[in-house]
Amino acid sequence: MRRVQIGRKSRVLEIGAGHGMVTRELLRRAAGNVVCIDTDPRAAASLVRHGAQPIAADACDLPLADGCVDLVFCQNVLMWTGDLSRAIEEAARVLQPGGAVVALEPDYGGMIEHPAHVSLQDLWLSALRAAGADPLVGRAIPGLCEKAGLQVWVELQNIPSPPTPDGPQLLLGLPLSGHERARVEEAARALEEMPGTWEAFIHVPYVLVVATRA
Repeated sequence: MRRVQIGRKSRVLEIGAGHGMVTRELLRRAAGNVVCIDTDPRAAASLVRHGAQPIAADACDLPLADGCVDLVFCQNVLMWTGDLSRAIEEAARVLQPGGAVVALEPDYGGMIEHPAHVSLQDLWLSALRAAGADPLVGRAIPGLCEKAGLQVWVELQNIPSPPTPDGPQLLLGLPLSGHERARVEEAARALEEMPGTWEAFIHVPYVLVVATRA
């Protein structure tokens, strides 16, 4: 595969840039350009004038040379790659010595939900899998980074906030049966009746992985 040439200052790689919301912060913090990888980079194209370099590519087949970046960043992306091991191998490959992969991904297997009538964990697990995602991706990343030859540090991002109907609304965008959809809508209505309170407790743990190349 042809490798894309990036500038000498292009030392940050964002995988799954989407609409560029995180890209803006990476550009602010990075001294050089930011390379934005996405299967459809058009949404991030507006950031070119700020130094971003959008590239259409897949996380499992990065069109970059070995050891060309200092930082690989991804958030809510690895769960959708389809081949997590390959995606991490590719991220490790493009790191130069001393560089790091920083991944922030959820693990729906560790959800905490209360009370029972707003509990939707089983639907999250099944619907995400039906959509092609890995809902347990968070727990798998550290071991695969280690296998790829990286030194791993892990932290659970565990500060909860009062729940809102936003979560169920996102779930409605995934494959659901009619009965499942009705159950999600019922939970959303219940959460709307107790806005901004701790009467309900819903928390999805996020796993922060910082994996460095020696």
